Amino acid sequence: MPPFTCNYRRVSLSDTASAPSRAGAARALEDLRWHREFHRQSQFRWWDTEAALVATEFTRGQDHFQTVHDLAHLERQRLALADYTSTCQRALGHALKQSQRLLDTRDWHFASDALLLSPRICEQSSYLATWADPYDPRAMSNPQVQRIQRSCERMMFGSPLILSWELSHLWSLYRAAETLLEDTLVDLTIELSEAVPNAALLWATQMASTSGLRRRISDQRSSRGEPGDPRRRPCQSYTLQR
Repeated sequence: MPPFTCNYRRVSLSDTASAPSRAGAARALEDLRWHREFHRQSQFRWWDTEAALVATEFTRGQDHFQTVHDLAHLERQRLALADYTSTCQRALGHALKQSQRLLDTRDWHFASDALLLSPRICEQSSYLATWADPYDPRAMSNPQVQRIQRSCERMMFGSPLILSWELSHLWSLYRAAETLLEDTLVDLTIELSEAVPNAALLWATQMASTSGLRRRISDQRSSRGEPGDPRRRPCQSYTLQR
């Protein structure tokens, strides 16, 4: 009896295993494209005034600062906001790692076009998520992150890619708020430096050395400028985040 033959192309187990993965990746990218088009980019939106509202929420309503004790209060609350912002970034990193698995890739090149996130940001966020404390539920979650997650879970075509996209804009809001506090801190430090000893400024800003404080001031001025500089105006952006 002649052996059974088939005139169709040979199919291997690797083909069978990888085909659904490729189809799923293409579908996830298309769902993200549709999501961005439907929501005119993102469902989560924020305006410039919201960054200031977040900042004043952390300063407990205080928006005017004059003294060294105000400076110390400002730095403590900036650190608290920075911690909250890091939680948003760790949640983003976790979603990015899930997206990477969904797309069956080991690099982050897909994120530049699909999510407007540079590979550097993806690597940093993924690293923070990987090394988050697994026994601390607050390490990768807070009320705002949970709100975004619930919204994405209710979507018919929700995916880690869409979750990453929405979380990236939540993170950008809290980054903007944190930067506003840093601007204010540097402005006040410079204003007080004419009448306050360096030791008091170091105590208030929690800096270890005068040279470190000068570098901090220089970094802020080079990237954000002085009061009134247009770079200080926060806004939600749909350009590549580096």
